[in-house]
Amino acid sequence: MTNRLAQFACLAALLLSLVSCGSPGPSRNSTPDSIPATVYYNAGDVVTKGYMDRSGNVWFTTSQEGIFKYDGESFRNWTVADGLCGNEVWAIQEDSRGILWLGTENGLCRFDGDRFETTRLPKVEVQTDWLTETYPGVNPEGVSSLWLEDDGTCWIGSNGAGVYHYDGKTFTPYLQDRGALMPDSLPHNVIVTIFEDQAGNLWMGSFSHGGVSKYDGETFTHYGTAEGVGDDMISSGYVDAAGRVWFGTRKGGMSYLDGDSFVTIQQPEGPCHNNMTTLLEDRSGRLWVASYARSGVCWYENGEFIPLEIEHSDQLVDIKCMVEDRQGNIWFGGRYGILWRYDGEQLTDFTQRKRQG
Repeated sequence: MTNRLAQFACLAALLLSLVSCGSPGPSRNSTPDSIPATVYYNAGDVVTKGYMDRSGNVWFTTSQEGIFKYDGESFRNWTVADGLCGNEVWAIQEDSRGILWLGTENGLCRFDGDRFETTRLPKVEVQTDWLTETYPGVNPEGVSSLWLEDDGTCWIGSNGAGVYHYDGKTFTPYLQDRGALMPDSLPHNVIVTIFEDQAGNLWMGSFSHGGVSKYDGETFTHYGTAEGVGDDMISSGYVDAAGRVWFGTRKGGMSYLDGDSFVTIQQPEGPCHNNMTTLLEDRSGRLWVASYARSGVCWYENGEFIPLEIEHSDQLVDIKCMVEDRQGNIWFGGRYGILWRYDGEQLTDFTQRKRQG
């Protein structure tokens, strides 16, 4: 058990120090642009999330470089030097007024386009030696996921203290005790994904062996390996156009809800690996799967995982996020500052370009 928990601490640090497939397939003869390196990235430099706002701008959050906005022509970057609440950003969502909400290592961050405003999470009073040593891999006062409600309230997934419902004044805690006990004999539940299905249920995924939780507005229902989820360490969640709920897992492939239980799809051997970090269904209905594998990106079609060949990749490619823009391009972001755009035929490297404006 101790080895398992120590492994979780390492994996949590990896994820959080870094924390979407039908018609004829795209060409896999990619030709990424060759751009002279001006920034030297390491494994801790991660593009953590991609998000398209209502105006069509595409935003990218990162683990060390703050946030980037791409308007279709150029990038703009904000960091703590510009008032950003923290350079480690794990979550992003726009509300009905056009305000951006960001999840950072320093709490919830509100951005109106001009100014940033920080809302701190409740302070965790119990501090143990293990928690201190593991920080910032596990940081209960950091935001790792969020979901905005239509009534202006929000759900906040923390990096070690479960989930909070925040009404603008009061934080109400949930799921603090879910998941495995850490080496300090306390749960530190890391919630990496929150989203709403078409029936209005909220789904939450835990990276700390807490599996999946569904909230119907009154009660929570929990799902784990006994209910068909491939692994109780959840790395991502997604609802497709048909309303089907999906989860990517740390080692157990991807799972979708079928009735009251989950069906799991795995690839123990092959290009896409069972570590499925994020999922995306594009406008054609193709389901994209990103993983920590030599390909890094596949699409799932007719029961098969088909890799997107990345010619310049001679090592593992750890993709953490995917987003589709208004033109139908798919953007991939991940470790080592990776930011790529795929137009259906060609893969273009924006890793350095995002720093060049």
